[in-house]
Amino acid sequence: MGKTAFLAGVASVAMLHPAQAQQASEGEIVVTALKRDTRLQDTPLAISAVTGDTLQRAGNTSFTDLTRNTPSLRIVDSGPGNRRVILRGVTAAGEPTVGVYFDESPVAGSVSTTSDSASSTPDFRMFDVERAEVLRGPQGTLYGSGSMGGTMRIIYNKPKADRWEGAVAASLSAVEGGSLGASVDAMVNVPLVEDKLALRVVGNYNQFAGYVDNVYYGDKNINDGHSYGGRALLRVTPTDRLTLDLAAYYEKVSTDSQRWIDETGIRYATDGRAESGNYDENLLFSARLNYDFDDFSITAVSSYQDRDRIQVGDVSDTFNGRDNAAGCARYHLGDTSLTCSAAELNEYLGYTNRILFSSLYQPQTVKNWTHELRVSSTGDGPFNWTVGGFLQDRKTVVRSTLLTADPNTGKLQDFVDENLFYDRTINDKLKQTALFAELSYKFFDALTLTLGTRYYEYKKLVGGRIDKGQVHYSSRVTPYQEQRSKEDGFVHKINVAYEFSPSLMIYGQAAEGFRPGGVNQVIGLPAALAAYSSDSLWNYEVGMKSQPLPGVYFNLTGYRIDWDNLQVSGRTSGTGSVFGLISNAGAARIEGVEAELSVYPMPGLSLSTNVGYTDAKLSEDQVSEVVVATGRKGDRLAFVPKWSLSGTAEYTWAIHDSLDGLVRLDAAHVSSSYSTLSSTDIYRRKVDSYELVNARFGVQAPEGEWSVYFFVNNVFDAAAVNSRSSSSNTGGKTMVYSAPPRTFGLSLTKKFN
Repeated sequence: MGKTAFLAGVASVAMLHPAQAQQASEGEIVVTALKRDTRLQDTPLAISAVTGDTLQRAGNTSFTDLTRNTPSLRIVDSGPGNRRVILRGVTAAGEPTVGVYFDESPVAGSVSTTSDSASSTPDFRMFDVERAEVLRGPQGTLYGSGSMGGTMRIIYNKPKADRWEGAVAASLSAVEGGSLGASVDAMVNVPLVEDKLALRVVGNYNQFAGYVDNVYYGDKNINDGHSYGGRALLRVTPTDRLTLDLAAYYEKVSTDSQRWIDETGIRYATDGRAESGNYDENLLFSARLNYDFDDFSITAVSSYQDRDRIQVGDVSDTFNGRDNAAGCARYHLGDTSLTCSAAELNEYLGYTNRILFSSLYQPQTVKNWTHELRVSSTGDGPFNWTVGGFLQDRKTVVRSTLLTADPNTGKLQDFVDENLFYDRTINDKLKQTALFAELSYKFFDALTLTLGTRYYEYKKLVGGRIDKGQVHYSSRVTPYQEQRSKEDGFVHKINVAYEFSPSLMIYGQAAEGFRPGGVNQVIGLPAALAAYSSDSLWNYEVGMKSQPLPGVYFNLTGYRIDWDNLQVSGRTSGTGSVFGLISNAGAARIEGVEAELSVYPMPGLSLSTNVGYTDAKLSEDQVSEVVVATGRKGDRLAFVPKWSLSGTAEYTWAIHDSLDGLVRLDAAHVSSSYSTLSSTDIYRRKVDSYELVNARFGVQAPEGEWSVYFFVNNVFDAAAVNSRSSSSNTGGKTMVYSAPPRTFGLSLTKKFN
């Protein structure tokens, strides 16, 4: 049986997620997507929710794994801390198009050197999770900017003041052709004052199994890095009405890049001449105060993110073929009709030969304050509402340097002036203010009308200087300069839902999403190119949520998105220039269908599947008064596959009174996409379709106190490529990021009460 046929067989009997089927039959799944409690099947939104138990049984520890449970969710995964989250094909350079929240704290990526904070979403490990929620479609009224494609929320278990709890999970794995990997997660819950005060502490350590080889130096498994971190949560409940949650989260990642190069002709191999990697440290602090009155509650949330990141990328191939007299004339003299003198040539070759082994070494810091105050109804009446205000103050500093490497080993040399051949500093500040309201009323117990709006204002300041120029970048020493931009406006939402019965609801929605514009970082740009404005979209959808039979749930959504004034990534002109900029040009239309089906046909058996179809294309040429980009009407949006299909089958059975068996199969198919818009782009690369299958089987205690699972990820050893791209920084070579090869492992969990 072929892999595609195998997947089709799984999908034909499978459906959303098994925990949903089991718990929904009891009517107990509650989500907070509307910033108040609602049952999942009663929430008139396209939302997928996965319980913590389901995540644990599937071995999911990162939000990247949620692609298996959510239609139209795509994550371009370039390694920890280098992830772009896409929902419904809404993706472009600039600020994020999907908001990512850990509990109620939004996290921010770094703007890096291309104003593209969407490409570096931070990731805190998922262990001891209550549930994960993925809201598909724009959530602009309640979640603001950065949620124009949707919102992802990871909600952790909270401290309990009435009991002691503990849990440990450990795994050991081996990648085929690679090295060993291991992880340990642990949790302890301590009731400090009975029913009043509790502390919950979680820690983790993860050793990444390496599988990428460097064929230039003969090094094996170069991407075998590690991460560690955890969180501490304190809950204070002095009265039944008042709850105070204080939390601190920490995650540190240190790993060489998992990218490999197509042109080597060997899967999982690179010929890089200098280091590439990500060294990312995230601190997140939050405070949440909630007070319940009889008919409404007041919630205040503040969070502070402090991120220190060093992004390292081998750019040695950028300078291939430039270490000669022709290169001297072109880059040193700036005129190919001239000839360098012997002294000039000697100086140029000495300079250029040093950077034939070099990496962009970019230390970056992000300090992000967010505050939200809201009031929400809590009664059971027909009228429900949420109103509130939001503030954000984000400051980013990026230092971009070209750092030389040892030609004999590829290891970066000391970070001192004599080894730096380019040095640029960028300051980026974003301030946002918003007021929002969402009101709903249920008429005659069946028809619910919801109206929402949000007023936003943002201010952006970008400044920078170049302390050391680079002739190959057409860059020269430039004193500090800065530019400002600001904008305000409204986004709106209308939703109509009709409950034909407790097991059937139809809803229609029109919702608007937006994200801020800004100022380009390229020093010396003409005024017409410096600033770019926000882009926005309207999403129109019709959905159905149903329970056609006991234990069977079927949800279906169709949508169309009209996206205007797209933020477009481009390059500055000039010999050898590689500076990225963003402008506004063109429009896109996205049409799609999402289906989720889950079945719990008998005790112990869960079957689930989800299917997403996304047709995302430009509806206008990307041409404006200030920029002509490569995209033309009809071009497909980058990294958006038309089809995604996932299925799960899980069966547990009693071996005897104190022992259950478990078998679980997860399968996914993702169709092909492209790395850039235009078919004429020399850097365009096709991302091939793939099928990925994971299997787990083992034994566990009937109440889940302990479990032992053997697992095989990527059963068929597929080259499951999620990103294939090229640029001038790679010298035209193709960088590839993929899932690891076939991996065997053993996982153990133990809970203590």
